[in-house]
Amino acid sequence: MNLFGFDPGGYRRFGWAVLSIDPTGNPSDLKTGITSYGLAALDLAYEASGKTNPLAVGIDSPMFWVEQGDRYVDTHIRKRVCAAGGHSGTVSHVNSLRGACLVQGILAARKISERWPDAQITETHPKALLLIWAETKIFLAENFPSSSTEHERDAAIAAYSAWAMARNHSKWSDLVTREDNPFFPSGKPISYWFPRE
Repeated sequence: MNLFGFDPGGYRRFGWAVLSIDPTGNPSDLKTGITSYGLAALDLAYEASGKTNPLAVGIDSPMFWVEQGDRYVDTHIRKRVCAAGGHSGTVSHVNSLRGACLVQGILAARKISERWPDAQITETHPKALLLIWAETKIFLAENFPSSSTEHERDAAIAAYSAWAMARNHSKWSDLVTREDNPFFPSGKPISYWFPRE
């Protein structure tokens, strides 16, 4: 079984990852790379997976909006990042993010829904996970080459989040369930799996 992870960005800044899971349910192999566009990232991940459909996908980009104010997920994670010694700017407001992150993330989610309709999708926040969830660093230390780029690292953590969602990790939960009337521009409901407090 394979999990995909994507870190949308601009030119030569779109990270992708494929995380293979062994029969016991644990990560067994990780492949990563960088490209410039969402469709290319999907194609490269699919090729790297041996042309197998992903069970779940994590995307480091806002996947939904609310009608007014800040999203609950952002407020909640921002507070936890600050409590862990991080900076409030680590978790940006949706309205302040760069176009490449927003547009390429939504386009990727839409194409994922078309190509692999059975794959679950979760929004992720790799930099927040590095501060809050100690097991993220353990996962990277065991699976991720230090010579790889930050965009590949974030895509790998996005795939790790998809793994937590796919296995219904008991110490994680879906934060979208706490949102008030979220709007999903990709056309498919998306989760936001994140470690519990």
